[in-house]
Amino acid sequence: MKIKNWTKFQHFKDRRPPWVKLYRDILDDLEWHELDPLAAKVLVMLWLIASENNGRIPDNKTLAFRLRLTEVKTKEIIIKLSHWLEQDDMTMISEQYQSDSTERETETETETKTKKSATVVACPPDVSQQIWNDWVALRKSKKAPISQTVLNGAIAEAKILGWPLEKFLAEWCSRGSQGLKAEWIVKPNPADKVRLTVASSNEPDPALLKIAEDAKKAAPIPLEVLAKMAQIRKQS
Repeated sequence: MKIKNWTKFQHFKDRRPPWVKLYRDILDDLEWHELDPLAAKVLVMLWLIASENNGRIPDNKTLAFRLRLTEVKTKEIIIKLSHWLEQDDMTMISEQYQSDSTERETETETETKTKKSATVVACPPDVSQQIWNDWVALRKSKKAPISQTVLNGAIAEAKILGWPLEKFLAEWCSRGSQGLKAEWIVKPNPADKVRLTVASSNEPDPALLKIAEDAKKAAPIPLEVLAKMAQIRKQS
């Protein structure tokens, strides 16, 4: 592969010249203006690389390294630059690029399908679609995974309680938590315990008996104090 009309760009007879010619008529070249920015940049770099070997371009692997691009991307750009290149293998490169593109697309589609099949978990047959949708929405809101492993764990916890899976998932949704264990449902909440202030038996409460005894021992209020209290009430 070689730069078209290479002598037009060359000024020095020796290889690896410090610069090459760039003519002003490129400003009116429609093919140039239709290039995307990367392709236009690569074309200038091809002129410089070609100056090292009398206008010839190295093989695609070497060229890709010099351009700091992938081999596939390099082939793609070379096809776009056919207007400025002389090469007998342009058709071969084009066919090879199309073959590589088809192969990459097939691999990408296969990888995508594999990833989807690995992440999508179907609604169990013993769970209604509404409960399942609510549970899936809850997991997504918590940014938690929806995997077969998580579902198997829920099935195991439901069995501990003796519940169907649908009831367990419904309880999970009502709590709005990221996870749910059977022990969290069975274990009583300390806040739900009621403390009794009276004895559970028929015998008198010792505390109440103590209050009654103290009342008996208390001295009566003197009459003068009672009279004073009455006088204060009238004044107020």
